[in-house]
Amino acid sequence: MFNSQLNPEVAPNYPYSQLSKFLVTKRSWRANSVWSNFPTKQNIQIISNPTKDKNKTKLLNACTGDAVDSSNFPKNSFNNETSSTLSLPCPNTSPHFTNTPSEEEVKLNKFLEVHGFRWYQVVVFLVSVLTYLADVVSDAYLVFTYYAQGDYFWSVLTMIFMIVPALLMSTFSLTWYFLDNKVRVDPPRSCRAWTFRLIFHGLQLAPLVRSADAIYYGIVSRRPGLSRLAAAQYTQLMLYEDADCAMLRMIECFTESAPQLLLQLYIILTQTYPIQKYQVTAQFVSCAFSWFSLAWSLTYYQSALRSSRIEKANMPSKGLCLFVLWKAGVLLSRLLALGVLAAVVKGFWFTLALCMHWLFASGWLITRGTTFCSSNSRTCREVIFDFVLGAVYCFDVVNIREGASRLWYLSCYLIIGIENILCACLGWWWWSSASSPNSLIDTYWWSKHLFNKKQSSTWISLFPAYTVPIIVICSFFIGIIMMAVYYTTAHPSGEIRLCIPCDELMSNDTRQNSLSNEIPVHPSTQLV
Repeated sequence: MFNSQLNPEVAPNYPYSQLSKFLVTKRSWRANSVWSNFPTKQNIQIISNPTKDKNKTKLLNACTGDAVDSSNFPKNSFNNETSSTLSLPCPNTSPHFTNTPSEEEVKLNKFLEVHGFRWYQVVVFLVSVLTYLADVVSDAYLVFTYYAQGDYFWSVLTMIFMIVPALLMSTFSLTWYFLDNKVRVDPPRSCRAWTFRLIFHGLQLAPLVRSADAIYYGIVSRRPGLSRLAAAQYTQLMLYEDADCAMLRMIECFTESAPQLLLQLYIILTQTYPIQKYQVTAQFVSCAFSWFSLAWSLTYYQSALRSSRIEKANMPSKGLCLFVLWKAGVLLSRLLALGVLAAVVKGFWFTLALCMHWLFASGWLITRGTTFCSSNSRTCREVIFDFVLGAVYCFDVVNIREGASRLWYLSCYLIIGIENILCACLGWWWWSSASSPNSLIDTYWWSKHLFNKKQSSTWISLFPAYTVPIIVICSFFIGIIMMAVYYTTAHPSGEIRLCIPCDELMSNDTRQNSLSNEIPVHPSTQLV
């Protein structure tokens, strides 16, 4: 977004204010841009560099801090997009500006005041990393416990649910890195940095690399003697890396943690043999970490995206807490309902129902048109990403539109709520009829092909049949209540009206449709 002192032998005089990125992540380099409120289009100033001493400048090299000779890069690398290869002045030098108005300094100070790095953000980064590691370690321990008990099928299946999503996440992360490097929207990296990056991706630790980059940029932005312009530049890089890390965590959670949690719930609800104490501990610890990782990943994703949008206010601490409770309640209800459905009906029908929901959501995303991996929403890479994001919609919804989202959320959560209640009632009836000798399951021939055999789970037999359905229904409504409280009391934009006139709502929906036809819509433009 901002360019500090540039080497005139590398690039011509470059405006430090260009069209702001409408989309959040660095893959938005091809998307149509729109002006934001900071800085204004009318106040573009040119940065002059009266000295040609190459030793006066150092080129940013993320992760390692090594100096890179900027003369190795082409002169026209950044003609059409905000420069991310930053030639920053040394602390003992100061950039020279031509007729820089005081208004621009005010805007820089305001930007750093709102979006600048705070030391508590290190805690947020560490929480994200620790939840990821805890989720992976707990799942790995569960694989060992199944193997030690002789449940080789569950052990292998749990391992598959760990490895495949990790490979998918690392593939997306490396693809984004290569795209950034190809179009030079990322600072140049040394061979050592690329080596460490590839090693950590090979170990399936892509979020750690992204978090390390974000923390590095944030700490450097607070370096004493750094100009306000350079600090804002580092801060912008920190926000972009944070948004990338948040997207990766969300993909990992909904392709690994959610299916893993669903698998463990199915095992808990169906196993009829005596279980070992250490296996029970491993199952519940794995489920708890997966559940919290899911809720936190959505919260972290939302917080990072709001921070990376200059014109948007950051999410307050109260908003973070309410957002976590909102997502935790909705996710608990959804995952438990799907676990009940998997335990009641045969695997074919459960897979068919889940695939229909997934295909419907993916088709809707393809119709809307996302531009996360390419400027063309119809490319193969973009369609693949839409199908991956469609898997998220099997468990929760992610708003991809600007503006009022009441009608959209109302429609989505109405569908999810009805599905959850139906699954809960079906489980209640099935477990209640398990003790009846002449139930519907044994009466009709088609029921034998639809439902599993009557069996009493080790855990279900300890509680009344209505326990799980009550948890499903109550947790869903608790999540919806937390969402309403979040919007009315803790939304970063201020108090939000839950109810607005239908004509205003429809006019806003029409306006957003016309906007989406002109500007590619990115999944990370959700602003809830």
